[in-house]
Amino acid sequence: MPSPPTPLPSLLDFEGLLSFYLAFHSDATNQAIHVAFIPAIAWSLLVGVSRIPGVPAALLLSYTAYYTYLNAPLGITWGATLGTGLFVSSMTFAKNEPASAKIALGVHVASWIAQFIGHGVFERRAPSLFTGFLHSFLAAPFFVFVECAFKLGMLPELHKRVRARADKIRSELDAARKKK
Repeated sequence: MPSPPTPLPSLLDFEGLLSFYLAFHSDATNQAIHVAFIPAIAWSLLVGVSRIPGVPAALLLSYTAYYTYLNAPLGITWGATLGTGLFVSSMTFAKNEPASAKIALGVHVASWIAQFIGHGVFERRAPSLFTGFLHSFLAAPFFVFVECAFKLGMLPELHKRVRARADKIRSELDAARKKK
């Protein structure tokens, strides 16, 4: 795993995590791919673990608690909307579709392929998970949610701060890449 040019943000640094993730997702097409397929990855994962009692709910509650710790209003809203929607739809699908595990596996694989196409073709930058694996897996679902809020014109001051930090990180990443 390559060393990042700047230290990874603390897992408790809300703006740092968003900035880190945004630094690897500046292309609009790649962002759109992530908005579509990160929830699909989460959904398919929940379908995949649906037969293990309590695990899907524990995942949803853990992510919601973590996001609420990072930013209470946004974390609660994520849990009440996207998180709950993913949970309810995946559990309903798993219960009512006999081939749910196979379908979920196909969705999962296709979604990861889409992510890599987004990075390789549009972003032209390695995914953030190669630089900060845990940071990426924790930040991705929240990033998608917050990025949608930004696109709707919400939280303009937060967006400005996060974009400025992301631009600095991206510049450092580009400089490090040119040295190779």
